Amino acid sequence: MIYTKNGFEIKQILKKDKDWGINMAFNTLTFLLFFVVILILYYIVPLKYRWIFLLLSSYFFYLYASVKFALFIIITTISSYIGAIMIDKTHVEERKIKDMDLTAAEKKIEKEKIKKNRKFILISLLVLNFGILVFLKYFNFFAQNLNVLFDSISLANRVPTFNLILPLGISFYTFQTMSYVIDVYWGKVNAERNLGKVALFVSFFPQIIEGPIGRFKDLAPQLYKPNANSEKNIVYGVQLMMWGYFKKMVIADRVAVVADFVFGNYLSISGVGTIIGIFLYAIQDYTDFSGCIDIARGCAQAMGIEMAENFKRPYFSRTIPEFWRRWHMSLGAWMKDYVFYPFSLTKVMRKLGKATKKRFGKYLGRTLPVAIGNILVFFLVGVWHGANWNYIVWGLFYGVLIAIASLMKPIFDWLNTKLKIKTNSKLFIGFQILRTFWITCIGCIIFRAENLHAAWDIFLKSFQIIDFPLNIKAELLTFGLNKANYIVLLASLIILFIIDVFQEKMLIRDWFNKRNLVFKFFIYFIAFAAIIALGMYGPGMSSNQFVYMQF
Repeated sequence: MIYTKNGFEIKQILKKDKDWGINMAFNTLTFLLFFVVILILYYIVPLKYRWIFLLLSSYFFYLYASVKFALFIIITTISSYIGAIMIDKTHVEERKIKDMDLTAAEKKIEKEKIKKNRKFILISLLVLNFGILVFLKYFNFFAQNLNVLFDSISLANRVPTFNLILPLGISFYTFQTMSYVIDVYWGKVNAERNLGKVALFVSFFPQIIEGPIGRFKDLAPQLYKPNANSEKNIVYGVQLMMWGYFKKMVIADRVAVVADFVFGNYLSISGVGTIIGIFLYAIQDYTDFSGCIDIARGCAQAMGIEMAENFKRPYFSRTIPEFWRRWHMSLGAWMKDYVFYPFSLTKVMRKLGKATKKRFGKYLGRTLPVAIGNILVFFLVGVWHGANWNYIVWGLFYGVLIAIASLMKPIFDWLNTKLKIKTNSKLFIGFQILRTFWITCIGCIIFRAENLHAAWDIFLKSFQIIDFPLNIKAELLTFGLNKANYIVLLASLIILFIIDVFQEKMLIRDWFNKRNLVFKFFIYFIAFAAIIALGMYGPGMSSNQFVYMQF
């Protein structure tokens, strides 16, 4: 894949014949054949060797997709394996000090030496691995912005740019592996002594493309244990995969046609058409990313491995903080544990909290450090998504909103009381859900637009409903879909909405699997037929790759 934005080119590596394409993406026949073969062999291989088989399968997948750039994942794996063991040894050395024949002062000095050594190892690992990610993903961005700065002050200096390659899944496996190293540093997990097992944790093929970002203590034991044959695992896994394929190929790839047209031609369409494009891009972003995660989790579940949940019906959220507790949950949890909490507990933030409490009261003293922490976290979330000002502003947009909301909560609560608003009424909850969705649509504009200037123009265009076309149907038919496709899209969105509503209230798969065999096979047949017959492929309608593969 080649992803271009603001003149900055990133190449995402996925092999397709002689070119780099999407031959091993989840929505290809190649991947489906690969997975079926792997699943069959997985349950044939003796129990104690299954983790080895998974390792070989994962490396086959990665090398097939990105053989020229496998060096980067190997560097991350080996450095983390060695570094984690070295860190673990410092914990052992520190525990031995209490039994040494030393004075209390001498023991303290020895402990400080060990702690400094441990911290040095951790920082070295973080600099090495995040350094690789930063260089490959952001060097050209920094160079181009420095060159713009030099031009503005009439300097002839130039920072060179390179045709950099972004290895498959580097953002996901780097974050996942560094969480393992940090957990070893904090003493939450012991370092794994088997290099092959660390390599499997880093490269497990269902999650390498788009996550979710797993934790060692949760994911690793499942990868290594001899999972017994289970019909239930296979059934549940295939169900989840089919739901993911429905969201991706029937909905996401269909709405992408309209969203791409609107964001590319917003100057020549109506305000209402622009609103429709924004709305459909929000749907695309959700169904594409969550569809991929469902496929990945389904693949793992078919082998008895439960990966972290990454989405929980985010568009039913009543507030922006709740939205981010439901959206890309594994990234949010990573940022909370490894950035937000450590930052909030720094001496600077503690001092700020105490000073603010003394001057402005307990609530603000407690909330201001949290608000600043949220701004930092969402700035980093924006940066994580890519080297582009849109992503940075998008992250800050959410960080500042959440900070303001937390700081002004007493005022909002006072207004609700004064206005006698029944905050638990269905009407008010509905208003909150629609308000939150509208705010996320603004975020979608910033995220999807070609640049910040275009994002502002699209935002303003969405208010120009005075030019509502006399025949909105005619305009919609110029967006790339015909009438039949719009009918399919509407029906699919209704199904998505109904399923999500039920999932909010119950474990729908447990309910479904208790139904009789005839009913279940009927649903299977309808779902399979819908994916085959209504999935976006064929002449002029090739399946789009997953949106988050570029990150």
